[in-house]
Amino acid sequence: MSTELNEKADLEYGTQNHSHAIQEVDQPTHLSVGDILRGSAHSALTPFERKAALINEEIDKFGFGRYQICIWFLCGFGYFLDLAWAQGVGLVMTAVYQEMNVPAGKEGVVYSCANAGLALGALSFGIISDTFGRRWAFNSSCLITSVFGMLLAAPKFNYGAICGIYFLASFGLGGNIPIDAAIALETLPQNRRMLVSLLSMWQPIGVVAASGLAYGTAAKYRCDTTLPACNAVSAGQACCTVASNMGWRYCVIIIGAVTLLIFAARYLVFRFLESPKFLLGKGKEQEAIDVLHKIAAFNRQAAPTLTVEQFAEIDRVYGDGASHTHAATAKDVIANRLKTLGFLKGLFASKLQTFTFVVLALAYMGDYWSFNLAGSFLPIILLRNNVSSGETTVTSTYREYIYIYLPGIVGAILALFSVQLPLLGRKWSLVLSATLQGLSMAMYTQVKTTAGYVGLNAFEYIMQTFFNAVLYASAPEVFDTTYRASASGMLSCLGRLAGIVAPFAGQKYDDAGSEGILWLGAGGIWLSALVMVFLPIEMRNRQMY
Repeated sequence: MSTELNEKADLEYGTQNHSHAIQEVDQPTHLSVGDILRGSAHSALTPFERKAALINEEIDKFGFGRYQICIWFLCGFGYFLDLAWAQGVGLVMTAVYQEMNVPAGKEGVVYSCANAGLALGALSFGIISDTFGRRWAFNSSCLITSVFGMLLAAPKFNYGAICGIYFLASFGLGGNIPIDAAIALETLPQNRRMLVSLLSMWQPIGVVAASGLAYGTAAKYRCDTTLPACNAVSAGQACCTVASNMGWRYCVIIIGAVTLLIFAARYLVFRFLESPKFLLGKGKEQEAIDVLHKIAAFNRQAAPTLTVEQFAEIDRVYGDGASHTHAATAKDVIANRLKTLGFLKGLFASKLQTFTFVVLALAYMGDYWSFNLAGSFLPIILLRNNVSSGETTVTSTYREYIYIYLPGIVGAILALFSVQLPLLGRKWSLVLSATLQGLSMAMYTQVKTTAGYVGLNAFEYIMQTFFNAVLYASAPEVFDTTYRASASGMLSCLGRLAGIVAPFAGQKYDDAGSEGILWLGAGGIWLSALVMVFLPIEMRNRQMY
């Protein structure tokens, strides 16, 4: 009798460690203005979420073990690649333009293609991850990026091919952060979820590493910058030949090789096990338990005590949760997704989830809008104001990159601690960092010296990393496993689309010689700060299902 009562208690409130968190939301959906401002809006638990709470208990017993440490580093390498590719390709493009005789006005095509690939990749890999599993997306994103990334070195005098290949490489790259954040969250114990914010430290490391690589390759093995392209002059005239301009090719090949090594580490060296919660959502309850046993064995820990009978008891008491536990063949899954995309309906099944998605979508769009405007027009505005960036030589150029981007690690560390503070948590950390980022952009209008440029740029990047670290980690937290990756991918896609549009919106201000571009950029991130005030769910003291 005592055993039965204990089992009933576990079903009603989750586990002893998590009872407060589950009690807190185990009541009808409530979405008042007060709840929204406090971040305490909630919905009643579904049978799936009750089962996920039991998996959470087992993962919490593992702690931050060997398996979790491996996952954290491998996901961190995905963050590293995200900005290593962006920085590396960005730095070698002037050499590409020169060699391939890219006409004025066409330089931005490669970046538009990259952003389109990143947007489509984020959306596609998110849906693929929720349909076929985390493991497939986790491995294939790096493989696609590495193959097409190294192929960037192949074209000769064909800028269109460069743009097309970079689109395909970016497609693979686009799925990295949404998928990696979801995988890390589903693997780490509940009291270590804040470490997902720290994954963003790998982004500035990627920028600095790519800058150093470009300095040693693209800047060193480059033709004279005054020479014309060989396809623009007659035979026999001095020109920028492929042989004299190999540095940029060395750079993309090396970054591609590093990406391939990361793929090998994920696929060959370390065996990534499918997410137990994903398997649970697909009705594969015994497989989910089997994965928990394998993780325990890898961690050299005691075997889990969870059984399918406990899941069955939840079905008996609270309903069978058919929407989560219907086991289908791959053919059935593909047909269903193509016909109705029905599983995404769950993302908008309630007012709370719909409202949360809209708020986060606006935050992502404001964020990407802001930093794309800054990246596109800030150098132009500084030059117009006769402000030197300090980049008078090749060496000083790359030294400035280190001064500006390496402090971004501080932003990730700030995120790590702020999300745990009772007065800040996820919600107010987002509001604070976005407000300060917008303030730093607005202050660019007052920059008159090189020191001011470097210092303010570094501060802006710290706040940008701070904001993104919290956003990338907290957005997947608020969605259930069933559509977590899809939601993250959709949000990232919307942000990328806003980033594509932003430079066109700012162009008229640039044509007029106005600094309104900076205010337009600051306005974007301030919009993110404003909407985050209305984020209805604060996850600091809640379980993630």
